Amino acid sequence: MSKPHASERDFFRIAAQVTVLLGPDTPEARHALAVDQELWQTQSALEAAARQIMEEQAVAEDLKPILTVLRWLDFKCDLILYHLRRQDMSSHFPHQAVTVDLSGSGLALKGELGLKPGQSVIMSLQLPDAPGRPILAVGRVVRVGPAQDQDFPTTAVRFAEISETDRERIVRYTFHKQRQALARRSEEESP
Repeated sequence: MSKPHASERDFFRIAAQVTVLLGPDTPEARHALAVDQELWQTQSALEAAARQIMEEQAVAEDLKPILTVLRWLDFKCDLILYHLRRQDMSSHFPHQAVTVDLSGSGLALKGELGLKPGQSVIMSLQLPDAPGRPILAVGRVVRVGPAQDQDFPTTAVRFAEISETDRERIVRYTFHKQRQALARRSEEESP
């Protein structure tokens, strides 16, 4: 996992309800997180290579249906792999929470969750855009208590360690959600 960077778009925050699994930052949990990260990075590299072949190279028309089926099977394998790893990882992620908001730099979880500012936690969150492919990160609790614009307690966590690929997925997701909200607002305002 790489060190965080301070890009303005990483701090663009949207209201979002995403399930997050979290647990204490222990050596065993870090090892499990590293194994999962390596596994998903390998899978992502294979998918990127397959996508590049489909999009950028000339593929005979008679092979395209086979490649489509293989991509579908790959997606199914991702789901199976996710469920197998989830069973193994459940001991490292004993707690479940829901986000109030999300950005490339961190997230806010609904509730206090028994965490303290400064505490380090490992997290696995599932974006709805890629079922089966979790985002894995280490975070640091920065605030516990009601946020300025909310009347319920929240736990704010900043990503301390997250792969650039996962951070980019979150940033793309936040911009996608913003575009959806703007399109809805535009439809509501038009006569």
